[in-house]
Amino acid sequence: MKVAVGSSNGYSVNQHFGQCDRFIIYEIDEEGLYVQSENRKIGSPASLNGHEQNRLNAVAESLADCSYVLVGRIGPGAAGVLHKQGITALAVEAPIEQALGRLLTFLQSRQGAILK
Repeated sequence: MKVAVGSSNGYSVNQHFGQCDRFIIYEIDEEGLYVQSENRKIGSPASLNGHEQNRLNAVAESLADCSYVLVGRIGPGAAGVLHKQGITALAVEAPIEQALGRLLTFLQSRQGAILK
């Protein structure tokens, strides 16, 4: 499973989805071990005038191989576009390792095992 993380400093989940021009991609294996696999440049989903549907769709398509997106904040419109692509967006502000740990704990409690 892949998780895209919006971070301005590589340490914390701290960026608003609309301000992300890149995402740190983590791969999580069946045992819950995760590793940073890439730094994906996607271009900003928002312009100076706010979100544009074409940009949101392009970002969602570029993250289509990810199951989750962790960002500091995200609006309902952007979350909805990601959801249509099969991606769950979660707003969290925490160190990346802590945020990934929380996600894994949630998934384990919900399913009893890590997603395959």
